[in-house]
Amino acid sequence: MRIVISGILGKMGHSLTESAEDNAMCIVAGFDKTRTSIMDIPVYSDIDDLPTDIDCAIDFSSPEGLIKIADWCVSRMIPLISGTTGLSSDLKLRLKKYSSTIPIFYAENMSLGVGILSEFCKITAKTFPDADSEIIEIHHRHKVDSPSGTALYFANKILEARNLRNDSIIFGRKGHTGERPKGQIGIHSLRAGEITGEHQILFADDDEEIIFIHRAKNRKLFAKGAFNAVRWIKGKPPGFYSMDDLVKSIIGGV
Repeated sequence: MRIVISGILGKMGHSLTESAEDNAMCIVAGFDKTRTSIMDIPVYSDIDDLPTDIDCAIDFSSPEGLIKIADWCVSRMIPLISGTTGLSSDLKLRLKKYSSTIPIFYAENMSLGVGILSEFCKITAKTFPDADSEIIEIHHRHKVDSPSGTALYFANKILEARNLRNDSIIFGRKGHTGERPKGQIGIHSLRAGEITGEHQILFADDDEEIIFIHRAKNRKLFAKGAFNAVRWIKGKPPGFYSMDDLVKSIIGGV
């Protein structure tokens, strides 16, 4: 399949270009802030220079870059896959509006393992509704947003399973906080070194503890996930799709 990549000069862009051949993908061009080339792939800084005879666009850039490639895809009726994090609620609404015209697959974590683990979290939250829930996410020192979109993804699965509101989530603790209230979900962020990404989800009650851990060893798994999404979205009607949809197509609903 023929692909263009937005944010091709970033770390995920490099992983995508390095993994493309193994995933039977052909990257025909990239879009980024600088006009150059990478692995003989032309990179354009003017989005109107991108070729249009492609099957899909993949975006791992920035909120600003995502707006540009989304506008471009809509105007040319090209499906879009995006894993860009740190999106505002307004930008997410904009993407959902665009999805009435083209198929858009958005996931804050492209790992299939994370998608499957989220279903386990949902099951556990339902099975143990009174267990305390805490999420710890660890990433490299260069990550600019906190908490990670993946941590929020897991938290929202717990909220959904327990019919809780967003204000049940807290971000870290400091000072004399008092006894932990029932139904609270704590999210804690660590930044250090070159850690690709780790997420721990803890469920604990008076009798037992359940701990899920997902470790990303390198960015190739996210590239593989993005290419899986490209294959999965082929032929899909306009709509806003996520890793949940891909996972349910494999294991069914929970």
